[in-house]
Amino acid sequence: MDIDSNVIGITVCWNSRDLIERSIRSIRQFHPNLKIFVVDGSDQSDICYSYLEAISDEKTIVFHAGYNIGHGRGMHLAISKTTYPYVLFFDSDIEMVKSPLQGMLDMMEDNTFGVGYTERVGYDGFDFGAHPLHKKQMPVKYLHPYFQLVQVKEYKKYKPYIHHGAPCVATMLDIHRKGLSDKVIKEFPGLGHTAGKGLSWSPCAGEYILHDVSAFGGTGRMRRAMGLKHIEGEWERVL
Repeated sequence: MDIDSNVIGITVCWNSRDLIERSIRSIRQFHPNLKIFVVDGSDQSDICYSYLEAISDEKTIVFHAGYNIGHGRGMHLAISKTTYPYVLFFDSDIEMVKSPLQGMLDMMEDNTFGVGYTERVGYDGFDFGAHPLHKKQMPVKYLHPYFQLVQVKEYKKYKPYIHHGAPCVATMLDIHRKGLSDKVIKEFPGLGHTAGKGLSWSPCAGEYILHDVSAFGGTGRMRRAMGLKHIEGEWERVL
């Protein structure tokens, strides 16, 4: 399948001009004609807002939410608007150094939900083993939103992405409870976080995508440095 005709990139950002500029530029080096949809929650007075206004064109569509919409809700809003069969969700703090996108697209089958990098989480979305209640659960296969290719028609079969520190958790838990995780979620070799360490994952070499999740990654790390919570507002309940 042709990438530009079948895939749209989707990312969500908030007051982080340097991150989003690096991210989009790195992808454009490999995919100059890929349509990218940016859901921007930036303040109108912030430089990120004006930067996105300046680069907005037929290939870079910018939707200003008017408030800090959050990662999960921003992703769900964008995928609900698209007419493309596949969406490439990517975090605003990633940097592409080699494109895996054609290989990921080639792995798609009719029932495939998504292709990317997976971790093991509990039903609450935290690293599996982080909380005592995880001892009573089976680990959930979690397709990480930092860089994932999702089939839109399959996304619509499950619970949507939500406002949560692990925004895909309700969807992944829905797939898990249906016994479909290993059937509809595919792992692309060579993807993973390149800095930081969790209970269920270790950093990878970064052959394709650079991504640092130390102290909760890009926007989350920026918010914490400002004395704010990791994400704005209350997390949505999963269970």
